[in-house]
Amino acid sequence: MSNMNDENRGALALADAAPRTLGRVGIIGAGAAGAGIAIKLLDADVPVTLVDASRESVAQAIGQIRSGYQAGLDQGALAQEKFERRMALLTGTDYFHHLKDCDLIIEAGEPDLVASEDLFRRLDQVAKPGAILMTNAAPGGVDRIARGTRRGGEVLGWRVPDPVGASGMGELVCGKQTSADTLASVMALAALFHEAPPAN
Repeated sequence: MSNMNDENRGALALADAAPRTLGRVGIIGAGAAGAGIAIKLLDADVPVTLVDASRESVAQAIGQIRSGYQAGLDQGALAQEKFERRMALLTGTDYFHHLKDCDLIIEAGEPDLVASEDLFRRLDQVAKPGAILMTNAAPGGVDRIARGTRRGGEVLGWRVPDPVGASGMGELVCGKQTSADTLASVMALAALFHEAPPAN
């Protein structure tokens, strides 16, 4: 499924694939893209662990998310129960190893291929077996990053939407090793917030 050059083959592979159940999602990067994806997932009742090396950035992102939901609550667009539920589903931390319980981990920091390669080698050690890893590196970088892990079939990429975070996970990018069930699993999750993104 290398960049889905053969669209018919990719579509058939996806049709035959059974998506896995993805529970908690980890997001690395507490900037605009990370916070935007977190909100989409929380709105779909998906637990989120937001991780950033800067404790201040984590606190700021959580504060912004809370403020957005509080505004909805004040305007009567969000029930108190849903406000409390969504905030309860959100965990923020600067401790990298808290990603160990996540079924899907999304890189949402500034794209940097060298830094991403190092990050994904670390993730490969921390993430549980079967966890899917998503990078925002350029399409050509997905294969390089996957080769540095022991789970190439569970690595795929995503293109940051413009404006960042405004449309969930943006566009998915498959590498040469990305498995059909990995792609199907992420697309099924995206469909929960009514956005099954196109895949290349």
